[in-house]
Amino acid sequence: MKPPYRAVLATSLLAASAFAHGGQYRGPAGTVVPPIGRPGGRPVTGPTTGARDLVAFSRTWQTWWEFNKEPFLVSRVRGVEGPITGSDDFYLGARRGSRTVNVLQTTEADRVEKVVPALAKLIERDRNRDVQSACLVALGKTGRDGRDVDGGLIDLEELLSARVGSDNQEVRETAVLALGIAGSRDAFGVLRDLFEDTLAGRKLADRAEVRTRTRAYAAYGLGLLARRVGDPKLARQVHDALWSALLDDDNDDRDLKVAVVSAIGVLRSDVTKSSDKRLAWQAAENLLGWFGRDLGATEESFQAHAPIAIARLLGRGTSRIHRRVKEVFSATLVAKKRRGAPILQSCSIALGMLTLPPEEQADESDFSDALRAYIARGKDRTAQQLALISLGRVGGAANREHLLRIYRRSVADLKPWVAIALGLQARPKAVVGQPDVFVGEMLLAEIEDAATTELRSALAVAVGLTGLRDAAPTLLRLLREYEGDVWSAGYLAIGLGLLQDIKAAATLGEIMARSTRRPFLLQQCAVALGMLGDRQAIDQLLGLLEESESVAVLSAVAGAIARIGDRRAIDRLVALAADYELTKLGRAFVAAALGGVADKDSLPWNVPLSVDVNYATGIDTMSNGATGVLDIL
Repeated sequence: MKPPYRAVLATSLLAASAFAHGGQYRGPAGTVVPPIGRPGGRPVTGPTTGARDLVAFSRTWQTWWEFNKEPFLVSRVRGVEGPITGSDDFYLGARRGSRTVNVLQTTEADRVEKVVPALAKLIERDRNRDVQSACLVALGKTGRDGRDVDGGLIDLEELLSARVGSDNQEVRETAVLALGIAGSRDAFGVLRDLFEDTLAGRKLADRAEVRTRTRAYAAYGLGLLARRVGDPKLARQVHDALWSALLDDDNDDRDLKVAVVSAIGVLRSDVTKSSDKRLAWQAAENLLGWFGRDLGATEESFQAHAPIAIARLLGRGTSRIHRRVKEVFSATLVAKKRRGAPILQSCSIALGMLTLPPEEQADESDFSDALRAYIARGKDRTAQQLALISLGRVGGAANREHLLRIYRRSVADLKPWVAIALGLQARPKAVVGQPDVFVGEMLLAEIEDAATTELRSALAVAVGLTGLRDAAPTLLRLLREYEGDVWSAGYLAIGLGLLQDIKAAATLGEIMARSTRRPFLLQQCAVALGMLGDRQAIDQLLGLLEESESVAVLSAVAGAIARIGDRRAIDRLVALAADYELTKLGRAFVAAALGGVADKDSLPWNVPLSVDVNYATGIDTMSNGATGVLDIL
C-alpha cells in the first residue's frame, strides 16, 4: 500500500466518529485531518467548516459504497422481505426473502411506553446541544406519540416543534428535519410555513425571517414527509410549493435549490399508484426542462441534481418520458461540447438508474453505449468511475463482458470500481440463488493476490455482492490474516455478512471484542454480526457503551446497536439515558442508539436521498462530513 493512501485511511478513521446529528463515515476525505466528532456533528474541540478535498473524496470507491450500502446491509439486519419503493429493487440485490435474521424486533408498545418517554424526559432535562440533537433525531425515527408513567400523552409533533425556535442553529435545524422524519401529516403546515418563510413560520422560528439553511432543512423534511404519508394530494401540495420556490428568481441560495430539487425527487412513494405516476411524470418533465436551461457554469452544481431526482421519480422503464430523459442524459455524456463535471457525473449515475439491459430491450443499447464511450474517453475521472458502477447496475451479457475486459486492463485507480461494478452485475442472479459463479470465482482469485488495501477491500465487498457462498471460507481466512489492517479487515467482515456466512460469527465477535481501539473495524464487525442475526453481539456492545469513554468507540458502538435493532437493548439503554454518571456525550450516544433500535423504518430515514446521490457537488446542507442531511444518523 502506498504511503499517501495509508495517510488518507488513517486520518479518515477520525471522520467515522461523529454520530447523532452528523459525521457518518463516508469514505476517505482527503489528506486533511478531520476532527473527532461528537453528537451534533461538531468536533470535540473547535468548530468544523465541513470543508473537504472533494477530488480525493469523490474518487474513492469507499465513498460510493458508504453512501449506497444501506439497502444491502440493513435489510438483512431487520429481516426486511422487500426493497424500498421507487427503486429497481435497489440494484436488484437488496432482497433475499428466503431468510429472516434472528433478532427481536421492537414493538409499538416499546416505542410508545419506553423509548419515547425516555427520550422526552432526557430532552427536557438535559439542555446540552449534543443531547438535544440526538434526542430529536431519535424521536423522529420512532414516529410515535408516547405515554408517560401516569398515562399522559407525550405529543411528538409538539415536542419537536418546540425546538424549532431554539437559539442554537444545530438544534433548530435538527428539529425541523425531525418533523419530516417522523412522518406525521400534521407536520405539513409547520414545515410549509418554515419553508415559505411565512409569518407563522417566523413566529415558530422566533426570527424576523426564517433563515435559508432552516428553509433548506424544511424542504428536505417536506419531501420525506410526503413520501412517508403516501397521499397523492399531499404530495401534490408539497410538489407545488417546492417547484414554485425553484422558479423564484430571488432564490439564489445553492443549499436551498439543491434541497428543493432533491425533495421533489423523493416524492414518489408507490410505483403502483397511477396518481403517483402522473405526479412523477409531470415533475420529471418540469425538472428536465429546468435542467436544459443555460443558467451558467456556476449554476451547474445545482442543476446536476436534476438528473438524479428525475431518475428517482421514474425508475427503470420504456415510456415516452423514460426514453426522452435517457436520450438527453446520454447525449450530454457524449457531446463534443461538454458540460461541467457535476453534470457529467449525474448523467452517468442517472443512466444506471433508468436503463434496461440491451438484451431485454434492443433500443436501450444506445444508453449502455454512451456509458461505455464515456468510460473510454471521458475527461472527468469521477464521472468515469460512476459510469462503471452504472454499467454494472444496468447488467446484461454484453455489459458483463465489457466490464470483464476493462477489469483485465484497468489502471490501479479504476480496478476497485470495476470490481464493485462486476459484483453488482452478478448480484441479480444471486437473489434467486444462482450467483454468477465465473465472476465470483474470478474476483475471489484476485483478492488473494491484491497488492493494496484499496483493491483488497473493494474485492471483499464485490465478492460479497456476487452471493457466491463458496467464497466464505476464503474471506474468513483472509479476515484473520489481515486483522491488523483495519480497512481490509473491516470490508472483509462486510463481505462475510453479505454472504450470510453463519460460521463467521464467532470470529467476528472475537475481533470486535479486540477492537476497542479500532472503531471502524469494531463497527464493521458489528454490522456483519447484525446481518448474520447474531444475538450475542448486542450484549458485547452494550457493555462497551457503558464502559468506554472514547468518543470514537461510543459512536461506533451506538451505530452498531442501532443497526442490529434488537429490542432486548431497550431497557438497558433507557436506564443509561437516566444515568448522570455518564458524560453528556455518552448520554447523547445512548439516545442515538435508542432511536436506531426503535426506528419505525427498516432502512435509515435518509436512504431515499442517499442512494444514487451525486455526493461530489459540495453542497453543505446535503453532505459536509458532519452536519449535512446525508451525514445524520
